[in-house]
Amino acid sequence: MHITLLPFFSASHPVDAPLLANLARDLETHGLPTRIAPPQAIPEEAYNPRRDQYRAESFLHALQPNRNEYLLAVTVCDLYTADYNFVFGLARPADRTAVIALARLVYHGDAASHRQRILKEAVHELGHTFGLGHCPNPNCVMHFSNTLADTDRKGSRFCADCRRRLPLELV
Repeated sequence: MHITLLPFFSASHPVDAPLLANLARDLETHGLPTRIAPPQAIPEEAYNPRRDQYRAESFLHALQPNRNEYLLAVTVCDLYTADYNFVFGLARPADRTAVIALARLVYHGDAASHRQRILKEAVHELGHTFGLGHCPNPNCVMHFSNTLADTDRKGSRFCADCRRRLPLELV
């Protein structure tokens, strides 16, 4: 089992290679073997010009994981879903796929806070692909984040209750 980071880009929306390398290293320190795949173009159908945002589900539809991988798309686009004005990320657990959006995670703060937010959102969405739901523990990475302050407050690791629910291959 491993995590594959898949950057989605366009000329106006590049994903920074050092940022991806840092995320891969940070996931590894969390016990999640990670590799970086070659970048792909942003799905054309994702863009909604009326909102000037990208539909998160379009990224998930473009993902095809291998049998032994969890696939995490990374984009700088500002994402939304039908239920939310914006999302930091979205997961489709049945397919072991997720996407995170960097646009709002790097909006305020310094490079260190940006790196932590990206890691927390990546672990959170991967947690959903591992079968975890939102956690009531405000320190757990699986706690729901509606704002950057929520993300900054929580930790980057699973709480004891969530760790007990992880698949055996991840423990």
